[in-house]
Amino acid sequence: MSSNFKDKYNGVISVIGASEIEKDIEDKTIQIGRLLARNNYIVACGGLSGVMEAVCKGAKEENGLTIGIIPYKEKSAANKYVDIAIPVPFSQARNIVVVLTGDACVAIAGKAGTLSEICFSWIYGKPLIALTSVEGWSSKIAGQRLDDRRTDMIHGAKTPQEVIEKINHVLKSKPPQSFSFMGEK
Repeated sequence: MSSNFKDKYNGVISVIGASEIEKDIEDKTIQIGRLLARNNYIVACGGLSGVMEAVCKGAKEENGLTIGIIPYKEKSAANKYVDIAIPVPFSQARNIVVVLTGDACVAIAGKAGTLSEICFSWIYGKPLIALTSVEGWSSKIAGQRLDDRRTDMIHGAKTPQEVIEKINHVLKSKPPQSFSFMGEK
């Protein structure tokens, strides 16, 4: 990989959330995808429908790069806005891969699968920003600590713009390590 690739992006943001969403959540998630791309972040997600498709759609509207970590062997199962499909056909085990791919995570709405990703984000020390202006786990968990293994909290954000501001803030205090390619130190 050339240094130009690394210089182009500020890091990778894993976006986690519901696979079935309403119009309001879709609109906010598309806006988050646009803002991530405008701020030179790569979007990583589960690569399927709902929040995953909406964030990829928004990123692609701004010529962003998207990664879909899908629970199937066939790359073609990814939504049409995914640039790089990574098959991880191990059911919910892919949730760990989604979380570990990002330098930070953004939770949007969500049910039990999203809750598992929130927990993995916490366990693996990933900064986590939760959208609070939608129904689901993201609004329930914002502003809390899951346990005492960390001293920080899950950051709440009401708007897509606030999500990006919080990402920029937490990553300035914890530089991304996503671009350490094999052989580099």
